[in-house]
Order: sequence, then C-alpha cells, then structure tokens
Amino acid sequence: MAVIFSDTQRYSNVVKREDGMEWGQCKKVVTINQAAATLPIGSVLGSFIASPVGTAGATVGTGNGTMGAITLTSNANMQLGKYTVKITKTVTNAGDFALLDPQGKVIGVGSVATAFNQAGFAFTLADGATDFVAGDSIPITVTGTVKYKLVEATATDGTEVAKAVVVGDSMGAPVSVVAAANTDVNALVLYRGVCAVADKALTYGASVDTDAEKAVVKAQLEAVGIDVLTQI
Repeated sequence: MAVIFSDTQRYSNVVKREDGMEWGQCKKVVTINQAAATLPIGSVLGSFIASPVGTAGATVGTGNGTMGAITLTSNANMQLGKYTVKITKTVTNAGDFALLDPQGKVIGVGSVATAFNQAGFAFTLADGATDFVAGDSIPITVTGTVKYKLVEATATDGTEVAKAVVVGDSMGAPVSVVAAANTDVNALVLYRGVCAVADKALTYGASVDTDAEKAVVKAQLEAVGIDVLTQI
C-alpha cells in the first residue's frame, strides 16, 4: 500500500507545560556528541565532561611533596571547578588525605606516596623533604567541556543520569537533530523546571528498555524540575 502521508514528532506532543515569568527560561542550547543518530524532539539526554583535565595548584601549608600526573575519567558526580586534597593525618614520610569536591564533600580518601584511584581521579601525591601536616591542602582545578548524548542505563560516564530533553535544533526550530558520529552538534533542550513533558513522547538510548529503567529516568528528570506526565 502506498504511503500518502507521514508525520514527525510535534513539539506539542512532547512539551505539555512551561511555567515561569519569562517564556523560555527552562531552555538552553547544548552540545551533543555521540554515535551517529537522528534525535527526534523528546530525546532524553545525559551529560558528560569531554576531555576533563585536572591541574594541581600550589600547596597551602607546610609540606613540600609534589602532585604527580592527574588522570580524570568523567562520571555522574564529576564537576567542573576546584577540588581540594586536604591532609587529614600527619605521618613521618607519609600522611593521609581526603579529596573534597567543589562543595566540600569528601569523595575519597588516600595516603601520601600511595596511588589514589577513586571518584574518577587517579594520581599519586609524593612525599617531600618536609612532611605534610594535617590541614595542608592542594587545589585541583577540573576543566573540560560539558556535552550531552542519549541517556543510557549502562553508561558510566555520567550519561546514565537524565539531565535534559531535546525540543529543537540550535535555532529553536522543533525538528529532529542529526548527530554525526563523534561530532559536535547543537540542540535546544529543556534542562530545568518548571515544565512538563509527556512520557509517551520521550525517546531513550537502547539500554533504557524496561519499565523500571524508564521510571529511573523519569525520577531523574523530575529531580531537575521537568515533570513527566503519564499519558493514557
């Protein structure tokens, strides 16, 4: 039978409400970088830090040990900004430390002169001629570019957490976004509330394929203020 008409996803199928004093305050343009795909409006995205770099600053305090090369691996909790290695225990030719995120939360603990590999950070803080003492600190500034891709339940780079919903191309036209493999493309997304989308209009990565996994994604979107309405 010949096809006489076809239709694509409509904006009104996806976005059911957008509240606020200024229309559009729930939207922003983001950069998508992923495998080749056509992403219709309603595609749910997670974010990751592309090519994160950690740069250690000067020690604040007594010790003169040195920070070795820092290797970073993007994950759901990694942020751009200043982390801190804080010495928590004074030990001759050693010592213990905690790694604090930009909000001051402890995300890992380790020891001087011992390889540290936690929370996406890998480094060795070497002992120096003058020992570190409790209270010494070393800043680590994390830089990189936040990018997005389809949310996947099996991801480990941060895109296992839903953060946004595609609603158009970079100019705001409510059309699908075509992503070439590992190539940046911009899109307009809903990234915060107060707004609402229809559950049946959402598209996920291939590994989000069970009701339980979709419920997790729904909760993640609602955590940033994007209500997911059940459609009958």
